[in-house]
Amino acid sequence: MNEFKWNLQELFTDEESFYKEIENVKVMLNDIKKYENTKLNSKSLLNMLDEKWNIKEKTNNILVYGSLMYYKNINNEKCINLKNIAEAFNNDVNDELKFIDKKILSLGSKKVSHFIKEEPKLNLYELLINNLFRSEKHVQSDEINKQIKENNNLINEQLNIYNNLLRDTKYGSIKVDGEDIEIKQANFAKYISDENREIRKETYLTVNSSFEKEKNNFASILNKIYGYRILNSNLEKYSSVLEKTLFEENINPLIINKLIKSVNDNLNIIQKYLKIKTDLLNIKTPHLYDFGVPINSNLKIEYSLDEAKEIILKALKPLGQKYINVVKKLFNGHIDAELDENKHQSITFSWNTYSFMNFRGAYIDLKNMIHEIGHIVNYYLSKEKQPFMYEDSTIFVGETASIVNEILLNRYLYQNAKTKDEKIFYLSKEIENYFSSVFKQTMYTELENDLYNIKKDSELTSEILCQKYLSIIKKYYGCNIAYDEIAGVEWTRLGHLYRWSYYPYKYATGLLIASVVVDSLIDKKTLTKEDYIKFLSSGSNKYSLDLLKMLNIDLLNTNIIESGFNVMSQDIKELEKVLFQNND
Repeated sequence: MNEFKWNLQELFTDEESFYKEIENVKVMLNDIKKYENTKLNSKSLLNMLDEKWNIKEKTNNILVYGSLMYYKNINNEKCINLKNIAEAFNNDVNDELKFIDKKILSLGSKKVSHFIKEEPKLNLYELLINNLFRSEKHVQSDEINKQIKENNNLINEQLNIYNNLLRDTKYGSIKVDGEDIEIKQANFAKYISDENREIRKETYLTVNSSFEKEKNNFASILNKIYGYRILNSNLEKYSSVLEKTLFEENINPLIINKLIKSVNDNLNIIQKYLKIKTDLLNIKTPHLYDFGVPINSNLKIEYSLDEAKEIILKALKPLGQKYINVVKKLFNGHIDAELDENKHQSITFSWNTYSFMNFRGAYIDLKNMIHEIGHIVNYYLSKEKQPFMYEDSTIFVGETASIVNEILLNRYLYQNAKTKDEKIFYLSKEIENYFSSVFKQTMYTELENDLYNIKKDSELTSEILCQKYLSIIKKYYGCNIAYDEIAGVEWTRLGHLYRWSYYPYKYATGLLIASVVVDSLIDKKTLTKEDYIKFLSSGSNKYSLDLLKMLNIDLLNTNIIESGFNVMSQDIKELEKVLFQNND
């Protein structure tokens, strides 16, 4: 079924054209060096920037293609080589183009502003230029940049070690009905949420025990990565990794502090839900492995890929025909969802207008698919309206786009549920979405914050990591739970801790913002479909917080976070109401 497999010919018709493009870009890189010794005027500045972003766009296509080919077949040496070549070339190109920013900075903001007035076509680059001068103090000498690059290469080395360690770590085996079952990434979710408590308990303890054996290796990798990141933030004259991460989008770090405080102040809401859940499951002393079971564990809902497509198109209907038309287009060759043992098994992602997943038919697969569709529709719309340098959306736009889709999916499923059991299932999924996206992602953000602070003064050993993780889950899950000591090792499987800096918070703010969008777009109708499409089509042509103002959302001066908790409280009340209804 080719519909659910990538057609990457929009990027390159074959590998030969991929390698030809690399050679083509090398020629362009050599040509652009003429500006190194050119005295710039408004016209030559425009030409230099045009050439730079043409090179960047072509290099990005190379990087996307090489990486996607790898994720399609992670054990194929040729595909591994494509990814490595693309990544190395991308790094080299970025390095070669660094002289351009320095040359612009050397002109001074006053002269560049004069050039922009003189040459109207330079208005296209005004945001990038203003951001460059805003970042001026963080642009370093060639010697320091060389050290930063070396540190980034060392981070990438550690990430490769991490990926290999993750791939090679066996999850262990459990007994199910007298039969030995090997736990793998592909079936872990099935057994950890099994309605048979002994099965999920054995799964939980077995998998954590397997990762505990490797905890020192995982800790060593994380310790080195965090060390290099802190070193780079210092070299670039940032006060912290947090400041460095948020600086590019001009996001006030107070948003992170406000989020953590607000979630901590509202932990009682989610703990109330966890109590309802374990009472329904008739569990007096719950453990962490009890919370993955759906409230109505006897309800078996599965979807084929065709059914998933039909549900998604119906669920997204409130966003209007233009949105639906884009989704239909992207369903053809832009969503790689079919199960394939050669594919990377443990990740779901979107890049450019392409989404990647292994669709196994569960609710989580349906949710992941509609989430990723939000990302690629956002990219597609931005690509239509924005030049390359602005076509990739910012954090807040991207996560708003995907999580609005999740909310609409759950609304559709709940409103079309035929039985009380289905209503309970989908309503609990809506609540658990808040749990996983707001509470857990904030928990991970708070954990990451703490780990960077610890790393400034000491090593991140496996003992410290286990202790810190166990401490924070006890705070978030509450005191009415029996905690297994081995739970402390779960940080080993939190890939975002390794791969990115301060990544999870965007899910928390994303859901809270998306709740407001759905409320204003669908319920109150104070936001039009046209305005929402315009927002999705804006890419990164403004800073994130300015883009949100297109939706009448000011993240620093509104009660969005608190209003998000109000939504969850109402969902819990609705759940209690449904639970006490007579059976259909």
